[in-house]
Amino acid sequence: MGTATWHGVKPAATRVRKSSAEARARKRLKVSLPVHLRPFDARYAEIEDVGQVVDFTRDGLFFKTCMPHYFVGMRLIVTFPYGDKISAHRKFLGSVVRLEHLGNDSRGIAVRFLL
Repeated sequence: MGTATWHGVKPAATRVRKSSAEARARKRLKVSLPVHLRPFDARYAEIEDVGQVVDFTRDGLFFKTCMPHYFVGMRLIVTFPYGDKISAHRKFLGSVVRLEHLGNDSRGIAVRFLL
């Protein structure tokens, strides 16, 4: 019995893996806008934060904050854009997917929107 060959497809061992920046499904838009965040979990109901969005897509966003309470997997209620001069606030349910230490007690938080 013969074996089938798929023309134009490289074997798995020779495929080149894309960098994480190239692997993103959507291009990120660079902005500097406030974002309001509250934990979804009622145990942390008293915590509120207003961070500064660095970039976003329709799938999520990355923001800077000095608040230390975030952890990977934490669910958040995200209001973006946020502020008195904003006419259309949108609320999203999101989950923290990455944390970065940016120096000067500042942190970078990546959030993926769930709904």
